[in-house]
Amino acid sequence: ALNFGVTPVEVKEIVYQAVAYLGIGRVFPCLHIVNDILTERGIKLPLDPQATTTTDNRLKAGEQTMINIMGESMRGFAESGPEESRHINKWLTDNCFGDYYTRKGLDYKQREMITFCFLAAQGGCEPQLTSHAMNNMMVGNDKAFLIKVVSQCLPFIGYPRSLNALNCVNAAADKMKEAETKPENPGAFPMGDKLPEVFSKYFVGQAYLQPLTDKGGPISNVTFEPGCRNNWHIHHKGGQILLVTGGKGWYQAWGEPAQELHPGDVVNIPAEVKHWHGAAADSWFSHLAVEIPAEGGSAEWLEAVSDEEYSKLGK
Repeated sequence: ALNFGVTPVEVKEIVYQAVAYLGIGRVFPCLHIVNDILTERGIKLPLDPQATTTTDNRLKAGEQTMINIMGESMRGFAESGPEESRHINKWLTDNCFGDYYTRKGLDYKQREMITFCFLAAQGGCEPQLTSHAMNNMMVGNDKAFLIKVVSQCLPFIGYPRSLNALNCVNAAADKMKEAETKPENPGAFPMGDKLPEVFSKYFVGQAYLQPLTDKGGPISNVTFEPGCRNNWHIHHKGGQILLVTGGKGWYQAWGEPAQELHPGDVVNIPAEVKHWHGAAADSWFSHLAVEIPAEGGSAEWLEAVSDEEYSKLGK
């Protein structure tokens, strides 16, 4: 892995995440081997810490991570189900998703792919494998990608487990199709449909629009998928107010630092101010867009927010 460009941090993060799915007994010897190899290559240990949670916030962070990946139905998962299963639900929330998925070094797409591989290699856990195949698809690892992953695993896990994994991928794709793959609404108002072409060309990523009223002043519910944002733009003559209703997002005025947004936040955007707004990289985001009526008002769309600019947010 190191020879092909996988970083030491990425290697260690893969090993750490394996504990939750393979058990510390299997992973501990592997960790010793990895440390020996890194030391032989002159890499100083320990590596920089990648944890982002503490014992006080890991449960809340884990729940939010599950919501980011699987939708609002996961809210309260740790306390759901029969009493005898709640302990495991809590551990799954604060350990798997709170301790591991929130760590730096790997993103959701990488972590879900790795989990899929762990489960496929074990065999006998097809329900979980199907669920994580769906999670992969939700974060952008599509069916064709997962089939390639299974093909690469084949020489190491054998035909029976590989065929079972393919069945799980197909089952997950069928379930996603049945649900029409439309994500759960993170906000309080109807999500609406994908942006029409007249607007979508001014967005990076997918957004959804639901007009609510045009009386007094137009109000619409706008929902952004993770990483989606609109271009820099200016409201001439009439400004705009954003009322955040769900998820986590960003607003930035030209020449000013970006402002992180959460439900309940209000952003007043004066006329003639160049700005953009959109979702955080790891969260869906919804806000009401309230247009301030003005005679001759218009929107001027400008350049996109580059991946380089966007990747610096929160750092």
